[in-house]
Amino acid sequence: MTIEAQLRNSLLPVFGFHSTEQIPEDASLVNDLGADSLDFVEIVYLIERDFGVVLKTNELMVAGASVDPDTLFVEGRLSEEGASMLNQQFPDSNGRFKAGMTKVGFFQSISVRDLANIIRQRTSEMRKPC
Repeated sequence: MTIEAQLRNSLLPVFGFHSTEQIPEDASLVNDLGADSLDFVEIVYLIERDFGVVLKTNELMVAGASVDPDTLFVEGRLSEEGASMLNQQFPDSNGRFKAGMTKVGFFQSISVRDLANIIRQRTSEMRKPC
């Protein structure tokens, strides 16, 4: 089972859905699926339980990028450099991350696929020898 498929299955109870078809990979967790702050607490827990990946909710803010959020955001808005880096790191974003996005707007745009990519990156990092 792919990470995307496993994640969509894990998200079913969070959103009260009965089929993974109700959770498209390109769906925004907030804008399309209606996730709120309590849902994100549950999502972070499920990721740890189902994938063994420990995430903090605020780490979703930088979409798994291995940089300081202060580098991505200048005066509360996504910088040109940050947008470019995120769009490269997440090629499936189709340029969705735009300079000038607020932190809230950015957070609202994170998709199921983005979350799967974060999990993929973290599991890959966990497998690297120290």
